[in-house]
Amino acid sequence: MDWFALASIAAGLVLLLAGRKFFWLAAGLAAFIFGMSITRTLFGVGVVGFFISVIIGIVLGWLSVKFIRLAGYIIGALAGAVALPLLLGLFGFDNSWLLTALIGALIGFLLVRFAFDWGLIIMTVWIGANTIVSNVDKMLPLGAFISAVGFFALFVAGIISQRSITRK
Repeated sequence: MDWFALASIAAGLVLLLAGRKFFWLAAGLAAFIFGMSITRTLFGVGVVGFFISVIIGIVLGWLSVKFIRLAGYIIGALAGAVALPLLLGLFGFDNSWLLTALIGALIGFLLVRFAFDWGLIIMTVWIGANTIVSNVDKMLPLGAFISAVGFFALFVAGIISQRSITRK
């Protein structure tokens, strides 16, 4: 059983459904997922990578409580850095992970910068849907079409869920 995938799916569900409401948790989860992506590449799937990811997530979650505006920019950039390569990967684009991560980080930062609430909602839903679909695809190969449809269905459901939570 792939614990990284299961932890990522659980984190993705929280981000998808309530990322804006629980912003501090969303920041930690986004950092956790980002940290897992990096540590999985550096250390492989194992306990060391998992604990480094947890530490990164806890630190960023704590910082987000202290510096909420700055944390919003960071989570936007992290979400974009993780989400764009994952989304493009669903469509078969696997060229230059670093370049697409940097472009995604810039898009995420700018989105949060110019539309803070909507930017956070869109970025947390984006990363949540991407994380869920990409990790389910690793466990049960879905194919590009089903992955894309699943992503967009989760994306719409997440926007509806978070918008209804923030209206209350």
